[in-house]
Amino acid sequence: MRVLHTSDWHLGHTFCDRSRADEQAFFLRWLRSTIEENDIDALVVAGDIFDTTNPPAEALSAYYGFLASLNPMGLARPSGRKLRAIVVGGNHDSPARLTAPRDILDAIDVTVVGGHDPARESVFLGDAAGVLVPLKGPSGEVELVVAAVPFLHDSSLGVRGLDGAEDEVRAQMARAFREVYTRLADKAQAAFPGVPIMATGHLTCLASEGAFPTEEDAVPRPIHRVGSIGALGPGVFDERLRYVALGHIHRGFAVDAAGRVHYSGTPVQVSTVEGAGSRRVLRVDIDEKPLKLHSINVPQRRRLVRIAGSLDEVIASLRGTGAKGDELPPYVTAEVGLVSPNPRAEEQVFQAAERMGAGGAQVLAVRTRVVHRADASPVASPTADTRDLSPEEAFLFAWRLKYPDATPSPQILQRFRSLLDGVHPPAELSK
Repeated sequence: MRVLHTSDWHLGHTFCDRSRADEQAFFLRWLRSTIEENDIDALVVAGDIFDTTNPPAEALSAYYGFLASLNPMGLARPSGRKLRAIVVGGNHDSPARLTAPRDILDAIDVTVVGGHDPARESVFLGDAAGVLVPLKGPSGEVELVVAAVPFLHDSSLGVRGLDGAEDEVRAQMARAFREVYTRLADKAQAAFPGVPIMATGHLTCLASEGAFPTEEDAVPRPIHRVGSIGALGPGVFDERLRYVALGHIHRGFAVDAAGRVHYSGTPVQVSTVEGAGSRRVLRVDIDEKPLKLHSINVPQRRRLVRIAGSLDEVIASLRGTGAKGDELPPYVTAEVGLVSPNPRAEEQVFQAAERMGAGGAQVLAVRTRVVHRADASPVASPTADTRDLSPEEAFLFAWRLKYPDATPSPQILQRFRSLLDGVHPPAELSK
């Protein structure tokens, strides 16, 4: 049985108010081709299908259009198995919105588990925390069971100790998650003895319990008590689970040394800290012992780039940040470090990008910040009482506090004095 693990599509995402629909549509077309080329038996999407709980119409259209395109692939495939898609909700998704068309999607071999649902308790193979999805082979026998577990909020798991000690709350969370996966593994084993079991999850899980995600992990926002208890460890997943497909963290990596618990990461860059070069999906050959994982790189349609440095350094970096191959021009945010005021810094960065032409980087946002030399001397307090300082002395002191590595130019001083006198500054100073 061959499974393709992906997550965190964030359909409908915008970057600096720019739509990402073209890049996401490109990914979905690529994904469909990849499923066909790799003869995939089951597609597993481990949460955060959408970027918001109320996604735009174009994101909904892309999602349903993609799922509909998978159905014909189940009719005649080399493996003889019927393609099945399993989608679980993430913390960015609306469980009700995902689940609403469940009956229609089930008719085209798509199983959707939006969130915790007590109504499932009385359904065969159902559980409030997840659903068991049996996948059949050509002979009609079940060859794999997927415990489809969506994002589970603290309250749905019965964890109430929000005011308890950090270690105590984390122990409650770990125990609650362990019970979920053990219960589902018990049910799967009882219903389908000897059949391999895999599971999904949407949470923060790291090799060291209690550790906190790094910037590189690019967690879009903390979950589970505002992220204050740190990560759960891989020990929450029952040992009978052959593979655990995780979503939420945007970096693809194995949580445990054996590679049994894995994040696939975002296939389309959502932030600049993620890096454009590590986008991937994972092909999992469940029948292989030991488990075989194949990382398949996702071609990037557009990179998101952050550039920081002095004005000269930012402009120089822009020149080397154009489109590569068939990709679209990168979206760039720039941070310019200034040692003295430069009201035209933002304009100069945009002008430099315009000179690069159509294939150059598209600068979407520029911000400036004051930088100080590491060896800069601290600014001494005024010797006189601050109430006795003249306006110009107070101005110079405030200037040194903000720009210790630069002195105000004669033009700046002249402009300040003209403001004191209530006169409009000369035209050349107002430019």
